[in-house]
Amino acid sequence: MSFRSVPLLLWLFGVAPTASSLTLHAALEEARDRAPTLAPARAQEGVARGEVALARTFAPLTLSLGGGGNDPRWTVGLTQRLPFPGARAARIDAAELALRGASEERRASEASVRAEARRAYFTLVRSRRLVDSSQRALMLARESESAATLLFATGAAPELDLLQARIARASADVQVLTCQGDVTAASAALALLLGRAPTETLSPLDVAPPELPSLDAVLARATGSPVAAARQADVAAAEATLRATRRERWPVPTVGVAVEADGPGGRSAFLRGALGLELSLPGLGRGETVRAGANLELARARENEALLSRQSELVAAHARLAAALAGWRRYVAEILPDVERTERMALEGYRAGRSPRVALNAALQVASDTRTRAIEAAFAAQVAFADLELAAGVPLDES
Repeated sequence: MSFRSVPLLLWLFGVAPTASSLTLHAALEEARDRAPTLAPARAQEGVARGEVALARTFAPLTLSLGGGGNDPRWTVGLTQRLPFPGARAARIDAAELALRGASEERRASEASVRAEARRAYFTLVRSRRLVDSSQRALMLARESESAATLLFATGAAPELDLLQARIARASADVQVLTCQGDVTAASAALALLLGRAPTETLSPLDVAPPELPSLDAVLARATGSPVAAARQADVAAAEATLRATRRERWPVPTVGVAVEADGPGGRSAFLRGALGLELSLPGLGRGETVRAGANLELARARENEALLSRQSELVAAHARLAAALAGWRRYVAEILPDVERTERMALEGYRAGRSPRVALNAALQVASDTRTRAIEAAFAAQVAFADLELAAGVPLDES
């Protein structure tokens, strides 16, 4: 049986999941659809879509009306400012590329929320498993107290043993209460990501960490990540903006046509055409072009920085995941199977008078600490996988 085929909950505590449990897949889907942190990215995508519509809009047509006692008696004219050939197309191209970048940024935000939701999901899993572990420790502490009470009553153990047993049981009780509070806090944090009420009780389903993907496969998938695509779109949009600003420095024509009337009563009408040119003075008016060129250099620098940073983060995250999975598997395969047996042996030895109280206390404490470390190891593996997905920018498993 593989590690992925059996829920970790069964390995650690032997408890089957309930049918009402919140699955990881469902949590990730809810976070993608309803996480409040995605609203700004989606709104920014809408703004970029509006910029495309604005770039497609022509300058408004100007209607002029005039009249007076002198010739011409009255005039009716229309004027239209026309962009230099190719400038409008370049502006539209830049706006569409900016929209593509905003869409990729929204997808990158969804990938970030996915990693955050996975981390919050397994934070709640860890908190619930720590409750289970502390309740088991409390059960054993009560059994130990009962044994100490019986041995003290028969004169086989000193009162010190009974006092130590009572202290251990009370401490275990306090630990249960602390862990239950952590469950409430972790549940509220996950509910916020899922767009649910923070008072809603969530029951996550504990599962084994995914298998370790190969580093080459992760690097290959990361090349098509939304972040990489967004940086490429930013460079392309900056190039299109620079082309537009250069073409807009050419003379911009404004054409017009008017009907003028003069003579007695304005009975003689004439058609008049006009052409105006907006000219940029040589050596002046280059501010927007200079700014567009600087923005292009900035976009290229950001693209290169993102590429190098992503590769470094992927290598580091992959190494952390490999180490976390190796440690977790050691607990599952070699350590945890002997923990329960050790607890029982120590308790039975104390009851039979074969071992002192100090040996029982040490055995129970070691077993409790070992279970806690196993839970933390499983959580570390899940968080490491979330970090790897975040660095890659794309999902790496079927969840």
